[in-house]
Amino acid sequence: MNDERKFKEVIHTIKGAEKDKDKFLKASRLERRERKPMDFEDLVMVLFFITVWLAMILFFIGTR
Repeated sequence: MNDERKFKEVIHTIKGAEKDKDKFLKASRLERRERKPMDFEDLVMVLFFITVWLAMILFFIGTR
């Protein structure tokens, strides 16, 4: 029962934060923008960067 009450408090806090965020954006005359998903090209670039970075680290470890 105690855990259930804590869970309800967390939900209430999250909903309050969303309302506060909307009030702040309205007061500052900004609009809420949802993030767009990552493009496929960006994903490929990130994966390529991680692969090259990992290959360099493994190369330097292997040369010791």
